[in-house]
Amino acid sequence: MSSPPPSDAPAVHGPLVIDRQFAGDLLMAVDPVTPEHTNEQVAEIFARHRWMQNLPVVHGRRPMGLINRNLFHNMMAKPYYPELYNRQSCIAFMDKNPLVAEVSTPIRQLTTMAVRTGEKVFADGFILVDNGVYAGVGQTLDLMEAMTELQERQHRQLLESIHYASLIQTALLKPARQAMAGHLPGRHWVVWRPRDVVGGDFFHFVSLEDGFLAVLMDCTGHGVPGAFMTLIAQAALERALAEHGHDDPAALLAAMNRDIKHTLNQYQTGAAGEIPLEDSDDGLDAVLLRVRPRAGQWAFAGARSPLLRIPPPQAGAAEYLRGDRHGVGYRSTPHDTRWQNHHGPCLPGERFYLVSDGVIDQIGGEKRIAFGKKRLAQCLQETRHLDMEAQEKGFSETFSTYQGPEAARDDITLIGLEPIPPHGPQERLP
Repeated sequence: MSSPPPSDAPAVHGPLVIDRQFAGDLLMAVDPVTPEHTNEQVAEIFARHRWMQNLPVVHGRRPMGLINRNLFHNMMAKPYYPELYNRQSCIAFMDKNPLVAEVSTPIRQLTTMAVRTGEKVFADGFILVDNGVYAGVGQTLDLMEAMTELQERQHRQLLESIHYASLIQTALLKPARQAMAGHLPGRHWVVWRPRDVVGGDFFHFVSLEDGFLAVLMDCTGHGVPGAFMTLIAQAALERALAEHGHDDPAALLAAMNRDIKHTLNQYQTGAAGEIPLEDSDDGLDAVLLRVRPRAGQWAFAGARSPLLRIPPPQAGAAEYLRGDRHGVGYRSTPHDTRWQNHHGPCLPGERFYLVSDGVIDQIGGEKRIAFGKKRLAQCLQETRHLDMEAQEKGFSETFSTYQGPEAARDDITLIGLEPIPPHGPQERLP
Protein backbone atom coordinates (compact mmCIF):
# COMPACT_ATOMS: atom_id res chain seq x y z
CA MET A 1 0.00 0.00 0.00
CA SER A 2 1.41 3.36 -0.97
CA SER A 3 0.78 5.85 1.83
CA PRO A 4 0.98 9.63 1.71
CA PRO A 5 3.82 11.03 3.75
CA PRO A 6 3.17 12.30 7.26
CA SER A 7 3.58 15.83 5.95
CA ASP A 8 -0.02 15.51 4.78
CA ALA A 9 -1.10 16.06 8.38
CA PRO A 10 -4.24 18.18 8.85
CA ALA A 11 -4.11 21.93 8.87
CA VAL A 12 -6.68 23.48 11.18
CA HIS A 13 -8.22 26.90 10.79
CA GLY A 14 -11.00 27.87 13.20
CA PRO A 15 -12.52 31.24 12.23
CA LEU A 16 -13.88 33.46 15.00
CA VAL A 17 -17.57 34.09 14.34
CA ILE A 18 -19.48 36.39 16.69
CA ASP A 19 -23.05 35.92 15.45
CA ARG A 20 -23.31 32.17 15.00
CA GLN A 21 -26.63 31.21 13.45
CA PHE A 22 -25.77 28.31 11.13
CA ALA A 23 -23.67 25.17 11.31
CA GLY A 24 -21.14 26.71 8.93
CA ASP A 25 -20.38 29.35 11.57
CA LEU A 26 -18.91 26.57 13.73
CA LEU A 27 -16.75 25.16 10.94
CA MET A 28 -13.11 24.29 11.61
CA ALA A 29 -11.25 23.71 8.35
CA VAL A 30 -9.42 20.48 9.22
CA ASP A 31 -7.64 18.65 6.40
CA PRO A 32 -9.03 15.10 6.49
CA VAL A 33 -7.27 11.78 6.12
CA THR A 34 -8.25 9.08 3.64
CA PRO A 35 -8.52 5.28 3.84
CA GLU A 36 -4.97 5.19 2.46
CA HIS A 37 -3.64 6.70 5.69
CA THR A 38 -2.41 4.16 8.20
CA ASN A 39 -3.08 4.07 11.92
CA GLU A 40 0.60 4.87 12.47
CA GLN A 41 0.20 8.10 10.53
CA VAL A 42 -2.98 8.94 12.44
CA ALA A 43 -1.06 8.47 15.70
CA GLU A 44 1.58 10.91 14.46
CA ILE A 45 -1.13 13.45 13.56
CA PHE A 46 -2.70 13.22 17.00
CA ALA A 47 0.76 13.56 18.57
CA ARG A 48 1.44 16.81 16.68
CA HIS A 49 -2.03 18.23 17.47
CA ARG A 50 -2.61 17.38 21.10
CA TRP A 51 -5.80 19.48 21.32
CA MET A 52 -7.40 17.58 18.43
CA GLN A 53 -10.30 15.38 19.57
CA ASN A 54 -11.36 13.87 16.26
CA LEU A 55 -10.06 13.37 12.78
CA PRO A 56 -12.33 13.17 9.70
CA VAL A 57 -11.92 10.47 7.08
CA VAL A 58 -13.05 11.10 3.50
CA HIS A 59 -13.24 9.09 0.32
CA GLY A 60 -12.83 11.40 -2.63
CA ARG A 61 -14.71 14.45 -1.43
CA ARG A 62 -17.35 12.61 0.58
CA PRO A 63 -17.09 12.04 4.35
CA MET A 64 -16.74 8.44 5.53
CA GLY A 65 -16.40 8.79 9.29
CA LEU A 66 -14.60 10.22 12.32
CA ILE A 67 -11.70 8.88 14.35
CA ASN A 68 -12.07 9.75 18.04
CA ARG A 69 -8.73 10.53 19.67
CA ASN A 70 -9.41 8.85 23.03
CA LEU A 71 -10.94 5.73 21.49
CA PHE A 72 -8.06 5.45 19.03
CA HIS A 73 -5.39 5.66 21.76
CA ASN A 74 -7.27 3.22 23.99
CA MET A 75 -7.39 0.66 21.21
CA MET A 76 -3.78 1.12 20.14
CA ALA A 77 -2.64 0.76 23.77
CA LYS A 78 -3.89 -2.83 23.93
CA PRO A 79 -1.26 -5.60 23.75
CA TYR A 80 -0.11 -6.40 20.22
CA TYR A 81 -2.49 -3.85 18.63
CA PRO A 82 0.33 -1.59 17.36
CA GLU A 83 2.03 -4.57 15.71
CA LEU A 84 -1.29 -5.70 14.20
CA TYR A 85 -2.78 -2.37 13.14
CA ASN A 86 0.01 0.21 12.70
CA ARG A 87 0.26 -0.34 8.96
CA GLN A 88 -3.42 -1.03 8.35
CA SER A 89 -5.95 1.50 7.09
CA CYS A 90 -7.15 4.07 9.61
CA ILE A 91 -10.77 3.05 8.98
CA ALA A 92 -10.21 0.17 11.45
CA PHE A 93 -11.01 2.48 14.39
CA MET A 94 -13.29 4.94 12.55
CA ASP A 95 -16.87 5.68 13.57
CA LYS A 96 -18.74 4.91 10.38
CA ASN A 97 -21.92 6.77 11.41
CA PRO A 98 -20.95 10.21 12.68
CA LEU A 99 -23.28 13.20 12.74
CA VAL A 100 -23.07 14.91 9.34
CA ALA A 101 -24.74 18.27 8.74
CA GLU A 102 -24.92 20.78 5.93
CA VAL A 103 -23.22 24.11 6.61
CA SER A 104 -26.59 25.81 6.05
CA THR A 105 -28.26 23.95 8.93
CA PRO A 106 -29.64 26.41 11.53
CA ILE A 107 -28.04 26.16 14.98
CA ARG A 108 -31.32 25.18 16.63
CA GLN A 109 -31.89 22.35 14.15
CA LEU A 110 -28.28 21.16 14.51
CA THR A 111 -28.75 21.03 18.28
CA THR A 112 -31.79 18.79 17.83
CA MET A 113 -29.80 16.54 15.49
CA ALA A 114 -26.96 16.30 18.04
CA VAL A 115 -29.35 15.32 20.83
CA ARG A 116 -30.90 12.61 18.68
CA THR A 117 -27.47 11.26 17.73
CA GLY A 118 -26.71 10.40 21.35
CA GLU A 119 -23.83 10.75 23.76
CA LYS A 120 -21.05 10.00 21.27
CA VAL A 121 -21.55 13.35 19.54
CA PHE A 122 -20.34 15.13 22.70
CA ALA A 123 -16.98 13.37 22.38
CA ASP A 124 -16.70 13.03 18.61
CA GLY A 125 -18.17 16.28 17.37
CA PHE A 126 -19.63 16.32 13.87
CA ILE A 127 -18.72 16.65 10.19
CA LEU A 128 -19.87 19.62 8.12
CA VAL A 129 -20.53 19.34 4.39
CA ASP A 130 -21.42 21.78 1.65
CA ASN A 131 -23.92 20.15 -0.70
CA GLY A 132 -22.61 16.78 0.43
CA VAL A 133 -18.93 17.67 -0.07
CA TYR A 134 -16.65 17.63 2.97
CA ALA A 135 -16.08 21.15 4.33
CA GLY A 136 -14.72 20.73 7.87
CA VAL A 137 -15.62 19.64 11.38
CA GLY A 138 -17.43 21.12 14.34
CA GLN A 139 -17.15 20.62 18.08
CA THR A 140 -20.20 20.04 20.27
CA LEU A 141 -18.91 22.50 22.86
CA ASP A 142 -18.95 25.23 20.22
CA LEU A 143 -22.47 24.16 19.29
CA MET A 144 -23.60 24.42 22.90
CA GLU A 145 -22.05 27.87 23.23
CA ALA A 146 -23.69 28.99 19.97
CA MET A 147 -27.07 27.69 21.16
CA THR A 148 -26.66 29.57 24.43
CA GLU A 149 -25.77 32.74 22.51
CA LEU A 150 -28.80 32.24 20.26
CA GLN A 151 -31.14 31.83 23.24
CA GLU A 152 -29.67 34.87 24.97
CA ARG A 153 -30.00 36.92 21.77
CA GLN A 154 -33.60 35.82 21.27
CA HIS A 155 -34.33 36.55 24.92
CA ARG A 156 -32.92 40.05 24.57
CA GLN A 157 -34.94 40.62 21.41
CA LEU A 158 -38.07 39.39 23.17
CA LEU A 159 -37.50 41.70 26.13
CA GLU A 160 -36.83 44.61 23.79
CA SER A 161 -40.05 43.85 21.89
CA ILE A 162 -42.06 43.61 25.11
CA HIS A 163 -40.52 46.85 26.38
CA TYR A 164 -41.48 48.58 23.14
CA ALA A 165 -44.99 47.10 23.43
CA SER A 166 -45.13 48.62 26.92
CA LEU A 167 -44.37 52.04 25.46
CA ILE A 168 -47.17 51.57 22.94
CA GLN A 169 -49.65 50.44 25.61
CA THR A 170 -48.72 53.36 27.85
CA ALA A 171 -49.19 55.73 24.90
CA LEU A 172 -52.64 54.26 24.21
CA LEU A 173 -53.67 55.01 27.82
CA LYS A 174 -52.32 58.56 27.72
CA PRO A 175 -55.45 60.15 26.13
CA ALA A 176 -57.62 58.70 28.92
CA ARG A 177 -55.27 60.07 31.58
CA GLN A 178 -55.24 63.48 29.91
CA ALA A 179 -59.03 63.52 29.58
CA MET A 180 -59.43 62.69 33.30
CA ALA A 181 -56.92 65.36 34.29
CA GLY A 182 -58.74 67.96 32.18
CA HIS A 183 -62.25 66.98 33.24
CA LEU A 184 -61.69 66.15 36.92
CA PRO A 185 -58.60 68.13 38.01
CA GLY A 186 -57.70 67.08 41.54
CA ARG A 187 -60.73 64.79 41.71
CA HIS A 188 -59.44 61.55 40.24
CA TRP A 189 -56.62 59.04 40.60
CA VAL A 190 -55.40 55.98 38.74
CA VAL A 191 -53.32 53.03 39.90
CA TRP A 192 -52.35 50.89 36.91
CA ARG A 193 -49.74 48.19 37.47
CA PRO A 194 -49.38 45.40 34.91
CA ARG A 195 -48.24 42.15 36.46
CA ASP A 196 -45.66 41.90 33.68
CA VAL A 197 -44.19 44.63 31.52
CA VAL A 198 -47.48 44.83 29.59
CA GLY A 199 -50.90 43.81 30.82
CA GLY A 200 -54.51 42.95 30.13
CA ASP A 201 -56.17 45.85 32.00
CA PHE A 202 -57.25 48.81 29.91
CA PHE A 203 -59.16 51.98 30.82
CA HIS A 204 -60.91 54.61 28.73
CA PHE A 205 -62.30 58.04 29.59
CA VAL A 206 -64.42 60.32 27.41
CA SER A 207 -65.04 63.93 28.44
CA LEU A 208 -68.52 65.09 27.36
CA GLU A 209 -70.39 68.39 27.54
CA ASP A 210 -72.77 67.07 30.18
CA GLY A 211 -70.32 64.82 32.04
CA PHE A 212 -68.14 61.84 31.21
CA LEU A 213 -67.96 58.13 30.44
CA ALA A 214 -65.39 56.02 32.31
CA VAL A 215 -64.56 52.45 31.28
CA LEU A 216 -62.35 49.77 32.83
CA MET A 217 -61.76 46.49 31.00
CA ASP A 218 -60.05 43.46 32.53
CA CYS A 219 -59.14 41.22 29.58
CA THR A 220 -58.33 37.52 29.58
CA GLY A 221 -54.77 36.81 30.64
CA HIS A 222 -51.92 39.16 31.38
CA GLY A 223 -48.56 39.92 29.82
CA VAL A 224 -48.40 39.81 26.02
CA PRO A 225 -51.63 37.77 25.47
CA GLY A 226 -53.55 40.14 27.74
CA ALA A 227 -52.10 43.16 25.95
CA PHE A 228 -53.23 41.77 22.58
CA MET A 229 -56.73 41.37 23.99
CA THR A 230 -56.77 45.01 25.12
CA LEU A 231 -56.19 46.07 21.50
CA ILE A 232 -59.15 43.96 20.37
CA ALA A 233 -61.28 45.29 23.23
CA GLN A 234 -60.34 48.91 22.57
CA ALA A 235 -61.25 48.57 18.90
CA ALA A 236 -64.57 46.96 19.84
CA LEU A 237 -65.31 49.79 22.29
CA GLU A 238 -64.56 52.45 19.68
CA ARG A 239 -66.94 50.80 17.21
CA ALA A 240 -69.61 50.46 19.90
CA LEU A 241 -69.30 54.15 20.79
CA ALA A 242 -69.59 55.14 17.13
CA GLU A 243 -72.77 53.07 16.82
CA HIS A 244 -74.52 53.70 20.16
CA GLY A 245 -73.06 56.89 21.56
CA HIS A 246 -72.05 57.40 25.20
CA ASP A 247 -75.32 57.36 27.13
CA ASP A 248 -76.18 53.63 27.35
CA PRO A 249 -73.47 51.54 29.07
CA ALA A 250 -75.49 48.33 28.76
CA ALA A 251 -75.87 48.76 24.99
CA LEU A 252 -72.12 49.34 24.69
CA LEU A 253 -71.40 46.04 26.49
CA ALA A 254 -73.82 44.18 24.20
CA ALA A 255 -72.23 45.67 21.09
CA MET A 256 -68.73 44.84 22.32
CA ASN A 257 -69.80 41.27 23.05
CA ARG A 258 -71.02 40.74 19.48
CA ASP A 259 -67.93 42.42 18.05
CA ILE A 260 -65.38 40.41 20.06
CA LYS A 261 -67.13 37.08 19.45
CA HIS A 262 -67.08 37.84 15.73
CA THR A 263 -63.45 39.03 15.75
CA LEU A 264 -62.21 35.92 17.58
CA ASN A 265 -64.53 33.60 15.63
CA GLN A 266 -65.92 32.23 18.90
CA TYR A 267 -69.34 31.36 17.60
CA GLN A 268 -71.22 30.29 14.51
CA THR A 269 -74.92 30.81 13.96
CA GLY A 270 -76.61 27.80 12.37
CA ALA A 271 -79.56 25.48 12.68
CA ALA A 272 -78.20 24.19 15.98
CA GLY A 273 -77.67 27.69 17.36
CA GLU A 274 -74.28 29.12 18.22
CA ILE A 275 -71.42 26.71 17.53
CA PRO A 276 -67.87 27.58 18.66
CA LEU A 277 -65.38 27.44 15.83
CA GLU A 278 -62.07 27.85 17.61
CA ASP A 279 -60.40 26.54 20.77
CA SER A 280 -59.96 30.05 22.14
CA ASP A 281 -62.28 31.33 24.83
CA ASP A 282 -61.20 34.90 25.36
CA GLY A 283 -63.05 37.97 26.45
CA LEU A 284 -63.16 40.52 29.25
CA ASP A 285 -64.85 41.75 32.38
CA ALA A 286 -65.81 45.40 32.33
CA VAL A 287 -67.38 48.27 34.23
CA LEU A 288 -68.82 51.34 32.46
CA LEU A 289 -69.87 54.46 34.35
CA ARG A 290 -71.76 57.34 32.70
CA VAL A 291 -72.09 60.45 34.87
CA ARG A 292 -74.08 63.66 34.27
CA PRO A 293 -73.06 65.93 37.18
CA ARG A 294 -75.34 68.89 36.31
CA ALA A 295 -78.30 66.58 35.99
CA GLY A 296 -77.22 64.82 39.18
CA GLN A 297 -77.43 61.35 37.61
CA TRP A 298 -75.20 58.38 37.01
CA ALA A 299 -75.70 55.12 35.07
CA PHE A 300 -73.61 51.99 35.48
CA ALA A 301 -73.38 48.62 33.73
CA GLY A 302 -70.96 45.85 34.63
CA ALA A 303 -69.89 42.56 33.09
CA ARG A 304 -68.76 40.41 36.03
CA SER A 305 -67.24 43.53 37.57
CA PRO A 306 -68.66 45.66 40.40
CA LEU A 307 -68.61 49.40 40.88
CA LEU A 308 -67.62 50.61 44.36
CA ARG A 309 -69.61 53.67 45.48
CA ILE A 310 -68.74 55.69 48.59
CA PRO A 311 -71.39 58.32 49.48
CA PRO A 312 -70.49 61.72 50.92
CA PRO A 313 -69.56 61.82 54.60
CA GLN A 314 -72.53 61.24 56.90
CA ALA A 315 -74.54 59.91 53.92
CA GLY A 316 -73.96 56.20 54.33
CA ALA A 317 -71.40 53.43 54.02
CA ALA A 318 -69.48 52.15 51.03
CA GLU A 319 -71.40 49.77 48.77
CA TYR A 320 -70.64 47.57 45.78
CA LEU A 321 -73.00 47.84 42.82
CA ARG A 322 -73.03 44.43 41.18
CA GLY A 323 -72.67 43.90 37.48
CA ASP A 324 -74.28 41.15 35.43
CA ARG A 325 -72.95 37.58 35.56
CA HIS A 326 -71.96 37.35 31.89
CA GLY A 327 -68.49 38.33 30.69
CA VAL A 328 -68.01 40.03 27.32
CA GLY A 329 -67.02 38.04 24.23
CA TYR A 330 -66.60 34.60 25.81
CA ARG A 331 -67.94 31.51 24.07
CA SER A 332 -70.29 30.88 27.00
CA THR A 333 -71.82 34.36 26.60
CA PRO A 334 -74.71 34.21 24.09
CA HIS A 335 -74.45 36.44 21.06
CA ASP A 336 -77.62 38.31 21.98
CA THR A 337 -76.84 38.82 25.68
CA ARG A 338 -78.23 42.03 27.16
CA TRP A 339 -76.78 43.83 30.15
CA GLN A 340 -78.66 45.98 32.66
CA ASN A 341 -78.15 49.64 33.42
CA HIS A 342 -78.23 50.73 37.06
CA HIS A 343 -79.11 54.35 37.85
CA GLY A 344 -78.75 56.66 40.82
CA PRO A 345 -78.49 60.29 41.92
CA CYS A 346 -75.04 61.84 41.81
CA LEU A 347 -74.30 63.71 45.04
CA PRO A 348 -71.65 66.33 45.86
CA GLY A 349 -68.57 64.65 47.33
CA GLU A 350 -69.67 61.18 46.22
CA ARG A 351 -66.85 58.95 44.93
CA PHE A 352 -66.80 56.00 42.54
CA TYR A 353 -64.10 53.37 42.16
CA LEU A 354 -63.54 51.11 39.15
CA VAL A 355 -61.48 48.08 40.18
CA SER A 356 -60.03 45.02 38.44
CA ASP A 357 -59.74 41.53 39.91
CA GLY A 358 -56.00 41.97 40.43
CA VAL A 359 -56.63 44.24 43.42
CA ILE A 360 -59.25 42.07 45.06
CA ASP A 361 -57.51 38.72 44.46
CA GLN A 362 -54.00 39.75 45.54
CA ILE A 363 -52.60 37.40 48.16
CA GLY A 364 -50.90 38.87 51.21
CA GLY A 365 -51.06 39.52 54.93
CA GLU A 366 -50.08 37.17 57.74
CA LYS A 367 -52.64 34.57 56.68
CA ARG A 368 -51.73 34.82 52.97
CA ILE A 369 -55.32 35.40 51.87
CA ALA A 370 -56.83 37.68 49.23
CA PHE A 371 -57.01 41.44 49.80
CA GLY A 372 -60.72 41.14 49.16
CA LYS A 373 -63.64 43.48 48.48
CA LYS A 374 -64.33 44.15 52.15
CA ARG A 375 -60.76 45.24 52.92
CA LEU A 376 -60.70 47.45 49.81
CA ALA A 377 -63.96 49.17 50.74
CA GLN A 378 -62.80 49.65 54.32
CA CYS A 379 -59.48 51.15 53.18
CA LEU A 380 -61.19 53.65 50.88
CA GLN A 381 -63.94 54.46 53.40
CA GLU A 382 -61.40 55.22 56.12
CA THR A 383 -59.48 57.57 53.82
CA ARG A 384 -62.67 59.18 52.50
CA HIS A 385 -61.90 62.45 54.30
CA LEU A 386 -58.62 62.88 52.40
CA ASP A 387 -58.27 64.63 49.07
CA MET A 388 -57.88 62.33 46.07
CA GLU A 389 -54.10 62.57 45.87
CA ALA A 390 -53.68 61.70 49.54
CA GLN A 391 -56.21 58.89 49.28
CA GLU A 392 -54.32 57.34 46.37
CA LYS A 393 -51.12 57.46 48.41
CA GLY A 394 -52.90 55.89 51.38
CA PHE A 395 -54.30 53.06 49.30
CA SER A 396 -50.96 52.36 47.61
CA GLU A 397 -49.17 52.16 50.97
CA THR A 398 -51.85 49.91 52.49
CA PHE A 399 -51.93 47.62 49.47
CA SER A 400 -48.13 47.36 49.19
CA THR A 401 -47.82 46.59 52.90
CA TYR A 402 -50.50 43.91 52.64
CA GLN A 403 -48.92 42.35 49.54
CA GLY A 404 -45.51 42.24 51.20
CA PRO A 405 -43.12 39.84 49.45
CA GLU A 406 -45.90 38.07 47.55
CA ALA A 407 -45.70 38.26 43.77
CA ALA A 408 -48.50 40.02 41.91
CA ARG A 409 -51.11 37.48 40.83
CA ASP A 410 -52.71 39.62 38.13
CA ASP A 411 -52.71 43.07 36.60
CA ILE A 412 -53.77 45.73 39.11
CA THR A 413 -56.00 48.68 38.24
CA LEU A 414 -57.99 50.97 40.53
CA ILE A 415 -59.54 54.25 39.38
CA GLY A 416 -61.06 56.76 41.79
CA LEU A 417 -63.47 59.48 40.54
CA GLU A 418 -65.25 62.32 42.32
CA PRO A 419 -67.73 63.74 39.76
CA ILE A 420 -69.06 66.62 41.91
CA PRO A 421 -66.88 68.55 44.39
CA PRO A 422 -67.85 68.19 48.06
CA HIS A 423 -68.97 71.85 48.26
CA GLY A 424 -71.55 71.42 45.56
CA PRO A 425 -72.71 73.65 42.69
CA GLN A 426 -70.78 76.75 43.72
CA GLU A 427 -67.64 75.01 42.34
CA ARG A 428 -67.45 74.99 38.56
CA LEU A 429 -68.41 71.65 37.01
CA PRO A 430 -67.21 70.50 33.61
